[in-house]
Amino acid sequence: MSLPRWSNCPAALILCFVLFVVAGPAALAQCHFASSGGGRVVTYTFEPDLANGAPVLHATVTFQGSASGTEQIEVPTQWAGEHLNAVRNLRALSPETTIEDGARPYERIIRYKPDSEVTLAYDLVKDWSGPLVHPMQFHPVVMPEYFEINGENALVHPEIDRSAQVIANFDFHKLPASWALATSFGTSTEANGRCQFFSGSWIAVAEALFAAGDFRIRRFAIGRQPAVLAVRGEWKFTDEDAIGDIQKVVGLVRDFWHDDNFPYFLVTLKPYDQDHGSSDGSAFTNAFWMYVSRLDSISGLLPQLAHETFHAWNPRKMGTYGNGEETKSTWFHEGFTQYYGFLLVYRAGLMDLPAYVESVNSDLRKYPNTNDPYVRGRAIALWLDGEIRKESGGKKTLDNMMYDMVGDAAKPLTLSRVFETAGRYIDADSRGQLERAVAEGIDLPLPADAALGGCAAVSLSKVEVPSADLGFDVNTTRSTRKVTGVREDGPAYKAGLRNGQDVRGISYHANDPKQVAKISIQAEGGVTLIQYYPATATIVVPQYHTDSTAAAGKRPACLGN
Repeated sequence: MSLPRWSNCPAALILCFVLFVVAGPAALAQCHFASSGGGRVVTYTFEPDLANGAPVLHATVTFQGSASGTEQIEVPTQWAGEHLNAVRNLRALSPETTIEDGARPYERIIRYKPDSEVTLAYDLVKDWSGPLVHPMQFHPVVMPEYFEINGENALVHPEIDRSAQVIANFDFHKLPASWALATSFGTSTEANGRCQFFSGSWIAVAEALFAAGDFRIRRFAIGRQPAVLAVRGEWKFTDEDAIGDIQKVVGLVRDFWHDDNFPYFLVTLKPYDQDHGSSDGSAFTNAFWMYVSRLDSISGLLPQLAHETFHAWNPRKMGTYGNGEETKSTWFHEGFTQYYGFLLVYRAGLMDLPAYVESVNSDLRKYPNTNDPYVRGRAIALWLDGEIRKESGGKKTLDNMMYDMVGDAAKPLTLSRVFETAGRYIDADSRGQLERAVAEGIDLPLPADAALGGCAAVSLSKVEVPSADLGFDVNTTRSTRKVTGVREDGPAYKAGLRNGQDVRGISYHANDPKQVAKISIQAEGGVTLIQYYPATATIVVPQYHTDSTAAAGKRPACLGN
């Protein structure tokens, strides 16, 4: 992915907002956007409808049609592994415009008068039943009190290359007067903040965050740069406590990269509809969101905060992904970010040694039974950091490779470039091991001191740990979204799981057969939840052990580097 390029703005400003006319002391008139500038112009309007109990967010998208009079439209039907059904009532408002289905579920074909302006309207609704709990935050969240959407799950748009230059206008002037607005491009507390304008790469729009409603807008600084917290709900901690944690963690990640070029940064913080045990963080353009159980503390989520902040560089400042390359490299941009999310928090003294080592061990216990790129990528990073330290005699670390990846951002971001950059620091045999680990999933020989970023405060041994036998091929099922490999003598079959069923979600504890597995199946009458206890199995995994000095809390000095 590439950083958005900004144009048509004064040199000292990153965000531009276009003038609107005030229709009265309590109301805003329609936004009026400038028509000049480079790139295709796409304009969105949003209007919440709260009148009938089930809130609806009405949206329109307007753009200039082509000389051919036909175009492909993309409708959000899937994001973050979730199937979406939130876009309803898609229709044409411009004359002589028709809409028909395309070849794939997310495609529509529109026909219109050549070279005419096209306007489409659609509605966004809450497309699930029940409370807001993980993973429902990946759907458009449209509530009576607020909404939170993003480009991937809520913007209907003409087919646009992610690197193409665009002008994107966002008209929020019909929001309720009491609602606050906070997006990747600014807040309603700035002048003209409900009429927002962006010029740059389409990817910045596709990955943008938009929130409005009963949010409290808190302004603060991270180092020398401004930031915004948009928070709603009541918590066991104060807004100031949350700001303090964000300042510490985002600041330490920026210090790692020696980069604080962030003239605007937004964090949104919302509660799940449950008391304990769940959280989510996701990175967006100039922003990230946090969802936290309403009675939990944000202080327990510092590695997650670091993880999402780290994404501003990995992969956003490492170059532009070509077609298919992003999927090939998920182990790198998610797994290596997972590695550093925990390591940087530990290096800064915000996590003690036993907690850090347990975070590593927990992922190593999952490793044999998962294709999760977070888990497998973190283990690869663990091994590669140790290899680089060993082969350089301690003079180089994985940090050097990561800095090189950012330094070469002018090059396309490809899997081969990741391997080539790693190859600057390891020999040919080790590079071959790395490539096989990615392609074939082979286990890597983890060095005893790599769990702590090169500090020899631990030992490594193989131990037997309990494992959950689900009774079907969970990895293939997750990748295909179809139930696969159900064994007739296993617990899944007895609970009603069958090959070929459409999967909406899978939740289980890989190393705890005493925890209930939950599989959501799409059936004719709706979504059916299948629950059962997995069978008990045993696996052998590597685990790190702290020595008595380290366990007592003495942090090795090298971790401060």
